[in-house]
Amino acid sequence: MDKDEIRLYHQIQKNTQMMLDTLDVINERIYDKNLSIEASREFATFADISNRALKELTEASVEGYAMPGVQEVLHRSGIQIGTIVDNSTTHMADMLMQEQNREVNDLYRKMKASREDSKATILAKELAGFEEKNIERLKNYL
Repeated sequence: MDKDEIRLYHQIQKNTQMMLDTLDVINERIYDKNLSIEASREFATFADISNRALKELTEASVEGYAMPGVQEVLHRSGIQIGTIVDNSTTHMADMLMQEQNREVNDLYRKMKASREDSKATILAKELAGFEEKNIERLKNYL
């Protein structure tokens, strides 16, 4: 496994961890049943993709990505503040869309440096496609 693949797997893990944290905080504040189901479904898929990236890294004897504690606290705090100010369904969907849009853009930047046919790129494309479909589905809640 080359350095670009390792970086891409780490980016996949970073994206999924950011979204898992976001969904964890937001899901307990969602009052719309359909959006809550959507968020739970997203959570399960993000966890699966993160685990697959970690499996590939582990098999190559490479350590997985770990979000720095300070970054995680700041990220979760920002989400909590955003949900305290406005916990409407529209705002929750908008927050999820913004986070996924930011993460998918970071992922595309990292994909440029990786081989098109690598396992990491294939998994990254799966994650990007999933996030883009989520953004489209979340537009129904705006």
